[in-house]
Amino acid sequence: MTNSPTPADVLDLAIDPRPLAGRWVLDRRLVDRRRGQTGCFHGELLITETAQGLDWVESGTLTWDGRATPAERRLRLRPGPAGWEMTFADGRFFHSWRLDTELVHPCNADDYRGRIGAGADRMRITWRVTGPDKDQEIHSRLRRT
Repeated sequence: MTNSPTPADVLDLAIDPRPLAGRWVLDRRLVDRRRGQTGCFHGELLITETAQGLDWVESGTLTWDGRATPAERRLRLRPGPAGWEMTFADGRFFHSWRLDTELVHPCNADDYRGRIGAGADRMRITWRVTGPDKDQEIHSRLRRT
Protein backbone atom coordinates (compact mmCIF):
# COMPACT_ATOMS: atom_id res chain seq x y z
CA MET A 1 0.00 0.00 0.00
CA THR A 2 1.47 3.36 -1.01
CA ASN A 3 0.83 6.72 0.64
CA SER A 4 0.82 8.75 -2.55
CA PRO A 5 -0.58 7.96 -5.97
CA THR A 6 1.70 7.14 -8.83
CA PRO A 7 1.26 9.09 -12.10
CA ALA A 8 -0.43 5.99 -13.60
CA ASP A 9 -2.92 5.85 -10.67
CA VAL A 10 -3.86 9.51 -11.13
CA LEU A 11 -4.23 9.15 -14.89
CA ASP A 12 -6.41 6.05 -14.58
CA LEU A 13 -8.66 7.56 -11.86
CA ALA A 14 -9.00 10.80 -13.85
CA ILE A 15 -10.30 8.87 -16.84
CA ASP A 16 -12.42 6.38 -14.87
CA PRO A 17 -13.00 6.84 -11.11
CA ARG A 18 -14.85 3.52 -10.65
CA PRO A 19 -11.86 1.90 -8.86
CA LEU A 20 -12.58 4.34 -5.99
CA ALA A 21 -15.70 2.32 -5.09
CA GLY A 22 -15.59 1.16 -1.49
CA ARG A 23 -15.55 2.49 2.05
CA TRP A 24 -13.35 5.40 3.09
CA VAL A 25 -12.58 7.13 6.41
CA LEU A 26 -13.31 10.86 5.99
CA ASP A 27 -11.81 13.68 8.08
CA ARG A 28 -12.70 17.24 7.08
CA ARG A 29 -11.51 20.52 8.58
CA LEU A 30 -13.65 23.62 8.02
CA VAL A 31 -12.44 27.19 8.49
CA ASP A 32 -14.75 30.22 8.33
CA ARG A 33 -12.41 33.21 8.20
CA ARG A 34 -15.20 35.77 8.24
CA ARG A 35 -16.66 34.45 11.51
CA GLY A 36 -13.35 33.29 12.99
CA GLN A 37 -14.72 29.77 13.49
CA THR A 38 -13.41 26.31 12.79
CA GLY A 39 -15.16 22.99 12.72
CA CYS A 40 -14.69 19.41 11.65
CA PHE A 41 -16.52 16.51 10.11
CA HIS A 42 -15.53 12.95 10.97
CA GLY A 43 -17.16 9.97 9.37
CA GLU A 44 -17.08 7.81 6.32
CA LEU A 45 -17.53 8.00 2.59
CA LEU A 46 -19.21 5.11 0.84
CA ILE A 47 -18.72 5.04 -2.93
CA THR A 48 -21.02 2.52 -4.61
CA GLU A 49 -20.99 1.55 -8.27
CA THR A 50 -24.38 1.71 -9.98
CA ALA A 51 -25.55 1.25 -13.57
CA GLN A 52 -25.33 5.06 -14.02
CA GLY A 53 -21.88 5.54 -12.46
CA LEU A 54 -20.98 6.02 -8.80
CA ASP A 55 -23.01 7.12 -5.79
CA TRP A 56 -20.98 9.10 -3.23
CA VAL A 57 -22.47 9.19 0.31
CA GLU A 58 -20.73 10.95 3.20
CA SER A 59 -22.08 10.32 6.69
CA GLY A 60 -20.74 11.18 10.12
CA THR A 61 -20.66 13.91 12.74
CA LEU A 62 -20.26 17.62 12.06
CA THR A 63 -18.84 19.63 14.95
CA TRP A 64 -19.40 23.36 14.54
CA ASP A 65 -19.65 26.19 17.05
CA GLY A 66 -19.29 23.71 19.93
CA ARG A 67 -22.18 21.51 18.80
CA ALA A 68 -21.93 18.02 17.32
CA THR A 69 -24.70 16.86 15.01
CA PRO A 70 -25.17 13.95 12.60
CA ALA A 71 -24.62 15.00 8.99
CA GLU A 72 -24.88 13.42 5.56
CA ARG A 73 -24.21 14.50 1.99
CA ARG A 74 -25.07 12.64 -1.21
CA LEU A 75 -23.34 13.26 -4.52
CA ARG A 76 -23.02 11.32 -7.75
CA LEU A 77 -20.21 10.74 -10.22
CA ARG A 78 -21.56 10.22 -13.72
CA PRO A 79 -19.99 9.92 -17.16
CA GLY A 80 -20.67 13.08 -19.16
CA PRO A 81 -19.93 14.35 -22.65
CA ALA A 82 -16.48 15.66 -21.64
CA GLY A 83 -15.58 13.02 -19.03
CA TRP A 84 -16.86 12.21 -15.57
CA GLU A 85 -18.89 14.81 -13.65
CA MET A 86 -19.78 15.26 -9.99
CA THR A 87 -23.43 16.17 -9.48
CA PHE A 88 -25.56 16.85 -6.46
CA ALA A 89 -28.06 14.13 -5.51
CA ASP A 90 -30.80 15.94 -7.44
CA GLY A 91 -28.72 15.85 -10.63
CA ARG A 92 -27.52 19.49 -10.68
CA PHE A 93 -23.94 19.87 -11.93
CA PHE A 94 -21.32 20.43 -9.20
CA HIS A 95 -17.97 20.14 -11.00
CA SER A 96 -16.02 18.17 -13.56
CA TRP A 97 -14.05 15.19 -12.27
CA ARG A 98 -10.50 16.41 -12.75
CA LEU A 99 -7.54 15.40 -10.64
CA ASP A 100 -4.75 17.77 -9.63
CA THR A 101 -6.39 20.57 -11.64
CA GLU A 102 -8.28 23.60 -10.36
CA LEU A 103 -12.03 22.98 -10.14
CA VAL A 104 -14.53 25.84 -10.21
CA HIS A 105 -18.08 25.89 -8.88
CA PRO A 106 -20.02 29.16 -8.81
CA CYS A 107 -22.63 29.13 -6.04
CA ASN A 108 -24.89 32.18 -6.10
CA ALA A 109 -22.46 35.11 -5.71
CA ASP A 110 -19.73 32.98 -4.12
CA ASP A 111 -16.93 31.17 -5.91
CA TYR A 112 -15.70 27.68 -4.94
CA ARG A 113 -12.23 26.76 -6.22
CA GLY A 114 -11.00 23.29 -5.43
CA ARG A 115 -8.58 20.52 -6.15
CA ILE A 116 -8.82 16.73 -5.88
CA GLY A 117 -5.86 14.41 -5.46
CA ALA A 118 -6.66 10.71 -5.57
CA GLY A 119 -4.85 7.42 -5.50
CA ALA A 120 -5.86 3.83 -4.87
CA ASP A 121 -5.96 4.23 -1.06
CA ARG A 122 -5.94 7.97 -0.34
CA MET A 123 -7.74 11.10 -1.47
CA ARG A 124 -7.52 14.75 -0.59
CA ILE A 125 -10.07 17.37 -1.55
CA THR A 126 -9.63 21.08 -0.84
CA TRP A 127 -11.93 24.01 -1.50
CA ARG A 128 -11.38 27.75 -1.07
CA VAL A 129 -14.67 29.66 -0.99
CA THR A 130 -14.75 33.43 -1.52
CA GLY A 131 -17.42 35.98 -2.24
CA PRO A 132 -19.80 38.37 -0.58
CA ASP A 133 -21.30 35.66 1.66
CA LYS A 134 -18.34 33.36 2.39
CA ASP A 135 -14.64 33.32 3.14
CA GLN A 136 -13.93 29.66 3.90
CA GLU A 137 -11.52 26.79 3.48
CA ILE A 138 -12.54 23.13 3.42
CA HIS A 139 -9.86 20.44 3.70
CA SER A 140 -10.85 16.77 3.37
CA ARG A 141 -8.56 13.79 3.85
CA LEU A 142 -9.75 10.30 3.01
CA ARG A 143 -8.21 6.88 3.34
CA ARG A 144 -9.61 3.58 2.21
CA THR A 145 -10.66 1.20 4.98
